Amino acid sequence: MEMPEDDNEAPVDYGSGPVAASGAVTETLKALAASGELTSSYVPTSTGPTAYSQGAFGPAFAWPVIPLHMVLLPDGRVLAYGSDDKGNQGAKLWYSLWDPDWNPNVAGADTSPFQLLSNTTGTDLFCNTQLVLPGSGKVFMAGGDRMINGVRNYAVADLDFFDPATNTMQKQPTPMQYRRWYGTAITTQRGDVVVMGGRDDRDFAGTSTKPATTATYATTPEVYVPDTGWRTLTGADSPAAFGETKGNWWYPKSWLAPNGKILTITNDGYFYALDPTGTGALTKLNGKLQGTNWNTTSLMYAPGKLMSIRNTTQVALVDINGTQPVITIGQPMSTARKWGFSTVLPDGNVWLNGGSRNANTLADAVYTSEMWNPSTGQWTMTANAAKPRLYHGNTMLLPSGAVVVGGGGAPGPVKGLNAEMYFPPYLFNPDGSFATQPVINQVTPKSFSWSENFTVQMSTTAAVDKVVMIRTGSSTHSFSNEQRRMELDFTQDGQSLTVKAPAKATEMPPGYYMVFALRKNPKAAAGDNRLVPSVAKIVKLS
Repeated sequence: MEMPEDDNEAPVDYGSGPVAASGAVTETLKALAASGELTSSYVPTSTGPTAYSQGAFGPAFAWPVIPLHMVLLPDGRVLAYGSDDKGNQGAKLWYSLWDPDWNPNVAGADTSPFQLLSNTTGTDLFCNTQLVLPGSGKVFMAGGDRMINGVRNYAVADLDFFDPATNTMQKQPTPMQYRRWYGTAITTQRGDVVVMGGRDDRDFAGTSTKPATTATYATTPEVYVPDTGWRTLTGADSPAAFGETKGNWWYPKSWLAPNGKILTITNDGYFYALDPTGTGALTKLNGKLQGTNWNTTSLMYAPGKLMSIRNTTQVALVDINGTQPVITIGQPMSTARKWGFSTVLPDGNVWLNGGSRNANTLADAVYTSEMWNPSTGQWTMTANAAKPRLYHGNTMLLPSGAVVVGGGGAPGPVKGLNAEMYFPPYLFNPDGSFATQPVINQVTPKSFSWSENFTVQMSTTAAVDKVVMIRTGSSTHSFSNEQRRMELDFTQDGQSLTVKAPAKATEMPPGYYMVFALRKNPKAAAGDNRLVPSVAKIVKLS
């Protein structure tokens, strides 16, 4: 049997920056550049004192596709895909690369911060699942969409890799056992990838004479193992956890738990623990949350600690560090946010943005955003966006400490061929000017293992208050499936920080992470101990 391409090859050196691609500037990009819509000026044109408490959005800028899937690459660029260059469903056609640090004034710079490239794999990547492989830094993309007799939204079993070293996609020779449309992929502590959920449409292989009237679901998880291939977890098959009920097949909200199992919270409120070893096993755990729809958001905001938004504004806080989940109901958020997004920030706060009170409706789109402080359990209102972010909107933390917010549409009342940058309050002084961020000169080594020491060299001897690691983002459909954050122990000697890497692969699995150094803002108001994050360096934990 043919095996998938090996993920355990020597890692690519991304230190030399993005790889240029000939012919990358298409007519779409030329037109956007001519209209002035492609820009490197993402910062707000003006701010006032409110930025200190609310943060601020920069001006909207064009994106050549709807970025309904976003992946932060090991070299700091953002891979995005999901539509064609007109904002129509058609991820079989195009994908984009965005360099947030693009500067047109640098000699030899590309003519655009974007590259719009042809997808030559034959796979429609629309609504697949994706993450960065911990070995090679390639992007793993499983499943997607197919068309039968002119009708879209039938699942595929394809496995594709995107290679940042060449800016190309390759279809892998061995697909999944099951077709998956809207599945979820999670990295294990071994560096394997567990894929679960999604629609299968197994009864409709493309030979039927009419569109399917009923769907089937991929209720059996499977594992991609580098050097080996796929392994089906027949012992973990569960229509209750991954099937039709309440749309539990739809991008399951799942995380690697501290005990090494994959924990899933279903839309009907139950907890399941998946053991991915051997042929797999699934255990239903104690506890139940309020039911919710598939279009509410969840995240892991600290090791073993989850926030799950339930219908319509309930905030469930779940601690999974013990043998059974411990549930606390937190302060509710301000408004329903169907298709809203949640993002953990370097300072540990959680930012919620986007969505609408009724799913995918422009009339009640939510432009406000809000911040949750895990130390106090309180929400505060933050800045308002200029653009609605509804179904297929997307949000992801960048190494700068800012957050990119884009997309929406396909289908929708608007086509979100644009994005905005959100600058959280920690990036501002009380007068609204930008705070001075600490500067990390370098991290050595760039690749290290669990419990090892690594060095963070700062630009000054000023005291650093915290060092944190946040996994590089992979986000779509109100869920960043790899998002996790940890504070690290360190000592400081002048400009040099000796930092202890995470101790457990079950808490921080192998892969790529942003390392932030945080320092108290000297201009902060009295009694305000807010921390300003550096621009992060991307490292590899393996």
